[in-house]
Amino acid sequence: MWRFSSVFRPSPWLLATAALSVVFPAHAINEGMRKRFELAEKNIHKLTETQAKKVLKEMESYPLQPYLELEWLSKSLDDTNAVVRFMQEHQGTPLERTLRKRWLIYLADRKQAQLFLKNYQYGSDVVLDCQALEMRLVLEKPAVVWPAVRDLWAVGKSRPDECNPIFDRWRKAGQRTPEAVWQRVLAAAKADNQRMLPYLRTLLPKDQQYLAEKWVQVMDNPALVDRKNFLPLRSALERDLAAYGIQKLVWKKPDQAIDVWNRFAHDPAFSNENRAVTARQIAIALASKNDPRADKFIDIVPAEYKDRLFVQWKLASLLRKKDWYAVIEAVKALPEELAKDDASQYWLARAYQQVDLKESSTHIYQQLAKKRSYYGYLAAAHVGQAPSLAHKPVPVTETDFLAFKSSAPVRRMKEWQAINRPNAAKRELTHLQQYGSDLQKYSAAKLAYELGWYENAIVALAKAEYWDDVDLRFPMAYNNEIQTYSKKAKVDPAWAMAIARRESTFIPTAKSPVGALGLMQIMPATAKHITGRRVSVEQLYNPVTNIDYGTYYLNYLMKHTGNNVVFATASYNAGFSRVKSWIPKDGSVPLDIWVETIPFKETRDYVKNVMMYYQVYSLKMQKNQRIFEPLAEMRIGMEG
Repeated sequence: MWRFSSVFRPSPWLLATAALSVVFPAHAINEGMRKRFELAEKNIHKLTETQAKKVLKEMESYPLQPYLELEWLSKSLDDTNAVVRFMQEHQGTPLERTLRKRWLIYLADRKQAQLFLKNYQYGSDVVLDCQALEMRLVLEKPAVVWPAVRDLWAVGKSRPDECNPIFDRWRKAGQRTPEAVWQRVLAAAKADNQRMLPYLRTLLPKDQQYLAEKWVQVMDNPALVDRKNFLPLRSALERDLAAYGIQKLVWKKPDQAIDVWNRFAHDPAFSNENRAVTARQIAIALASKNDPRADKFIDIVPAEYKDRLFVQWKLASLLRKKDWYAVIEAVKALPEELAKDDASQYWLARAYQQVDLKESSTHIYQQLAKKRSYYGYLAAAHVGQAPSLAHKPVPVTETDFLAFKSSAPVRRMKEWQAINRPNAAKRELTHLQQYGSDLQKYSAAKLAYELGWYENAIVALAKAEYWDDVDLRFPMAYNNEIQTYSKKAKVDPAWAMAIARRESTFIPTAKSPVGALGLMQIMPATAKHITGRRVSVEQLYNPVTNIDYGTYYLNYLMKHTGNNVVFATASYNAGFSRVKSWIPKDGSVPLDIWVETIPFKETRDYVKNVMMYYQVYSLKMQKNQRIFEPLAEMRIGMEG
């Protein structure tokens, strides 16, 4: 029974919750308790302390009761002991993070610097980062704090308004130097954030403002840097603009880009970093275009700028020339981490095979063949080994999993589901995936899989960097529908499943930046081509409709690519016309080299992933097909 003070009048809501507390005991989870929670959630701020404590006590057995306590504590953030106790009790949950952020904002507003900094981890939130820097100014000398403020300010995107006070103090202290502004200009250009440049122009000294204007022009038309009078070379900073323009221009007009490079390569004001970064970009662009001038630039890139993408194109350049001894030397010269990469090991084995070092080649192939990867499956095909799933279930015992399913976060998740709050339910699981222990991440993946939240299971294992549970990473999602419509379209269901896995990770409402929709990421224009009429977004979000159209389109691509599954896969990503333009016209190359030299990184990676997934799903469907065996022998081009 509710008791009210003489000055407090019961609202209709309080009378309703009072009735519910009589009818439905607090220890039972039922519709009455759920309705009581939803009412309390909306009105907890209106209660007196006595009334709030009574509600919290009566609902303490309800899984979502901590969210009521969270809202009540948010009303009285001056009670440090209660706030800290709650955060400790709910450590590693969305409850802790939500209350911590509210509390830190409260502490910042009251300039409680020591308490704020003791309880904040820099880098977790931009607004709080700014407030942390303000708190540091209370306790530290400004000269120690200003470099961190500059790092936070000099980025290629806008910062929240809440950061303006610390930025204003930094500016008034004379720290917003032309060098800092130029650092932000470079960051904005790198992020292709043209909209920021007019603002940054006003912050530069008058004799440098022309640089920001020219930068906007070059972002629209990189070829301008080839005009000799465009850069008057009044400032050393113009070399940054020249480097940027060359790196953009080389992809469309390599001859012009090289002309500009030749003008600046030996310019003393052209920094070593600009020289190295620009040479790397030219090398990659030319190699992707099969331009023989790539070798010159490949050779001058310093070791510290040779990342995976650069190494891939260096090897691709050598593979096109079939310079197998150079491939061996190139792989052996790589840093250990890159040399051990599956791709490097595969091409080392291929090179040994081509120069008749069979024993060395076979040894590497056999080791790679144990792996579930694109290169592992290619290696298996070369030595006649059966492809392996290399399946290792996540190390979660039945006891551990049962304990996880009865844990407070999971009980909250289930209760959010019960009151039809799916986003809140997924938030509980996503938080465990992001911040939980390895055991929690593994268990979260298993539970997500059980619930049919396949993308969550896949993401959870990726967060945990656990790649070997094939069942969780490659679920048989929508198997009945894929089997039915693949049969109707006369395409292999394992291939269709692989496409869906790569396209959307089985999210029915997935939408790409270019507007592809649904499980198999169908473009509305493609759907219209298939059906002869406009197809609504809702229809494309329907898994059955989407699979029907997706498998039909796979059949269409197979017919137009001579039933070549690799070409059809590439065409699904990049379009048939573009893929056709990549096929050699003056001879043929092995398929593995052709894939390695696909000019678009997205499509190159897409083909490798889909073909690997195709083999995995073929094994899971117990087809026992050796998808890669014909690929290992296939040649592409005039003779293919």
